[in-house]
Amino acid sequence: MKTSRLKDIVIAILALVNVFLLALLVARTAQERAAWNRTAAELTTLYADCGVALPASLIPRETPRLAAADPARDRSAEAAFAATILGDCEAEDVGGGIYRYRGARGVCLFRASGSLEATLERPIASREAFTESLFAAYGYAALYSDVQSDGTGTVTAVRMTPDGMVFNARLLLRFYRGSLISVAGAFVPTVEAGGGGDCLDGVTALVRFLDYSRGSGEVCTAVTDVRAGYLLQSTASAAQRLIPAWCIATDVNRYYVNMSTGEVTREG
Repeated sequence: MKTSRLKDIVIAILALVNVFLLALLVARTAQERAAWNRTAAELTTLYADCGVALPASLIPRETPRLAAADPARDRSAEAAFAATILGDCEAEDVGGGIYRYRGARGVCLFRASGSLEATLERPIASREAFTESLFAAYGYAALYSDVQSDGTGTVTAVRMTPDGMVFNARLLLRFYRGSLISVAGAFVPTVEAGGGGDCLDGVTALVRFLDYSRGSGEVCTAVTDVRAGYLLQSTASAAQRLIPAWCIATDVNRYYVNMSTGEVTREG
């Protein structure tokens, strides 16, 4: 048999194999899609039977691989943050894991748990530019603002990590007539991106939440958002610990489902 003819046969066989594999892939994808559609339909029906609207588009298809983390306290980052809002300031260890930064503009306190409290008076020429720079430098993202035309009101931000939002790690900046007068919330040090183990999937988390709402008597009429991220907690072994969790937002409140244990907690 000529070499060229043999090559043609091999190429034809490889082409048929590729077509066969593609057909298998298409069939498998179609089966997975059909199975997912059935699961989503059953879950939305289950919610509807309980009087709760759950848009199928909110049901997570992918399960993240997140791991718990214990961010180490970063005194240099705390000092830099204090200097950013206060200007020149001096640090003082007041005991109990509390550090106080005092400057001409005011005072800022950091606790080992990550809580932050500052009272000051600092005129801000451009609130938008100031908050954007502050949040970007320390890993926060603005959530919402209700500052009025006279420069009075609040701006709220939440801590972000490479793997998602830390739902309960928020900063509240309060302004009065164009001046920053207080900052309060949670200060979370740098968190490195990292893989994790098996996590509770979104469908199971939604079932756990529905069981919780039935058992606890929590009343809501609609789920408005479902996303993966972290909860900030303090434990006996770690002042700050990030726990992987699903956040399920409803028209009444937000609820968190621990990705490891399945435990459901209510915000606040």
